[in-house]
This record gives sequence, C-alpha cells and structure tokens, in this order.
Amino acid sequence: MASTYPTTIDAFTNPTTTSLLTSPSHAGQHSDLNDAMEAVQTKLAIGNTVIGTYTAYTPTVTGLTLGDGTISSQYCRVNNFVHFFGKVVFGTTTAITAGLSATLPINLDSAIATATGFQVGLVAFRDVSAGSTFNGTGRAGASLATQFFIEVWTATGSYNQNAGVNASTPFTWANTDILSWNLYYKAA
Repeated sequence: MASTYPTTIDAFTNPTTTSLLTSPSHAGQHSDLNDAMEAVQTKLAIGNTVIGTYTAYTPTVTGLTLGDGTISSQYCRVNNFVHFFGKVVFGTTTAITAGLSATLPINLDSAIATATGFQVGLVAFRDVSAGSTFNGTGRAGASLATQFFIEVWTATGSYNQNAGVNASTPFTWANTDILSWNLYYKAA
C-alpha cells in the first residue's frame, strides 16, 4: 500500500501475537512503514528547521518613505500558525509620513481580522543614537486580513495604551534607527 500521508492518515493492519509472517505480509508491513516514514520526513523537511521553512518576504509599509533604508523580513507557516518577523533600518532619506501599517505574507484568519484591536505581535522602536528602545503592538483591525497596524505604547494614568507612530513619535527618527516586529497569528 502506498502512503496517503499527508492527505490522509494511513490505516495499517496490525499483526497479532498469533499472526503468521504472511498475514499481514511481513515485507509489506516494512514497505508500508518505510513509505509512511518517508512521507512524514518529506512533510517535516530537513535542516535546522524541524517543521517548516522560513521564506524571505518584503512587506509594503504604508506611511513610510523608505528612501535609502532597508527592509528585511521572513515568515514561516506551520499548518495555520504563521510566524512573521522583520525590520526596517532607516537611512538618511527614510521618513515616516503617516500612521504605519504593513502587509502580511499570509492573510489573517477572518475572526482575527475583524476583531478591532486584536494584538498579533510585538513591535520595537530603536533610537540608536540615544540607545533607547520603545515597545508597541502589531494590531489587526479595520476588517483587513492583509495587513497589520504598527503602534507604540504610551502611558496614560496607570495604564498603557496604543498610539500612532509618526515622524516624532516615539522619538524623532534618524539614520540607523530601527523599527522591528515579531508577529504570530492564525492564517486564513
């Protein structure tokens, strides 16, 4: 029997303690198990990643003029779980022109995309010259399954809240400053 994994789970005939080596076929059992194991190994891949492979992806960042800055990011999908991380390193001509959002490599699950304010990960803002890092949120919302919104945490009374990022928030952006994200979400 050829393995049907990963489309379906293989159904093997288990021999009993009184089964002869021909019922089920001993050679057939080894062949079936070898085929199934090969299918599992093919699905799980090889190398340093146990399951899945990271793939380069360049998002479109709205509200940003990249100029001579750089964007680098990668994502990995395992079943419906997506891990997506990346960064923008500012150059001398990079500028934030409006509130920030970026495209996702794989669309969000519709239940997440329609949940305004649903956090899909963390964002960091590094002011290299001051040696300071500010934190924020990668947020779903506005019924968009294709992008995430980038917001910084600000203190209001005893609690933090999300605020928009702009040319001077959370600091005045300059050459070598870094915007980074680490997202994890359920795929559509």
